[in-house]
Amino acid sequence: MDHPLHCYIVLIAMSLMGLALLIQGYRLSRQGQHFLGAVAIPKAWFITGKLSLFTSWVLLLAKAVDPSMDWFAVFPQLPWTALIFLIPGVLIMSVSFYHLGVSLKVGLPHQETVLKTRGLYSFSRNPLYLGVYLITIASVLYFPDIVNIILCVTGIILHHLITLSEEKFLSSRFGSSYEDYKNKVRRYI
Repeated sequence: MDHPLHCYIVLIAMSLMGLALLIQGYRLSRQGQHFLGAVAIPKAWFITGKLSLFTSWVLLLAKAVDPSMDWFAVFPQLPWTALIFLIPGVLIMSVSFYHLGVSLKVGLPHQETVLKTRGLYSFSRNPLYLGVYLITIASVLYFPDIVNIILCVTGIILHHLITLSEEKFLSSRFGSSYEDYKNKVRRYI
């Protein structure tokens, strides 16, 4: 089976993101830190949000591995359009991992952290989630299936609720410093 070039680009981009996550995990473990924090919204919603996005990403990878996974005809430009979202999404997410350092958590951190306002965080209060959303939108464009669309919408809505909850947490933890930052920098873009 011939694989179009876009399949290889998807696989490389997602592999690079996975590598960035592994490197960040290694950095955390060397400092005695863990990825897991306290859930920011009800646990069932939190888990549903994470599973929705990760399942959508698996469908993206599956389609890149097996391009014949078409349930219906799509425009031939759609996979290339998906890359317009995927590549910046992977870059933003990977750089966000680095900028967060030991503050990177799945959920709210238990230990003291530092408010991040430099690098990507000087343009977006939530560049990590912006990257996540871009990758998920890319997945839907790459594999436009009703199940994938539902996973995308569910994941983005629940992660927006997580974002809102995390912003309340940051406001209570950092007070006026966070409020000043919030007034200067937009939530996503």
